[in-house]
Amino acid sequence: MRDFLSRWLPVMLWCLVIYTFSESSWFTGANTAHVLQVILSYWPFGGGEEEGPSFLNFLIRKAAHLTEFGILAVLVWRALFPRRASYIGAWLFATAYAATDEWHQSFEPGRTATLKDVAIDSCGALIALVIVFFCRRWRKARHRSLERGV
Repeated sequence: MRDFLSRWLPVMLWCLVIYTFSESSWFTGANTAHVLQVILSYWPFGGGEEEGPSFLNFLIRKAAHLTEFGILAVLVWRALFPRRASYIGAWLFATAYAATDEWHQSFEPGRTATLKDVAIDSCGALIALVIVFFCRRWRKARHRSLERGV
């Protein structure tokens, strides 16, 4: 039971964090745009209503999607590892959770649900898992070369 909790509790907690972000009206596009506008007003190049801040808001929001579901995929991979299908299982879990998260947002005032966001979330999960895969290969190769004394 302890091993199960140490593997799956972080996944459950991160799913709760994602759910809370989806539930909250604080993280709507309009609110994050306003916060970003205030922050940029203190910088020499910021503060105007030109296209820059809205595009920057878009980039930050989509980067957040990539990151939050990348983290979820890595946590699920960690929970499933060393099973053979740990990478595929983690990606499928993150993608399914992204779809249910968007569905959940469709019921929240001020929130929108889009398939584009599910695709971005799924890509974030895939990118994170590819990074884990190559980091593990690099560490194994490094470990083998250290064992041989190279």
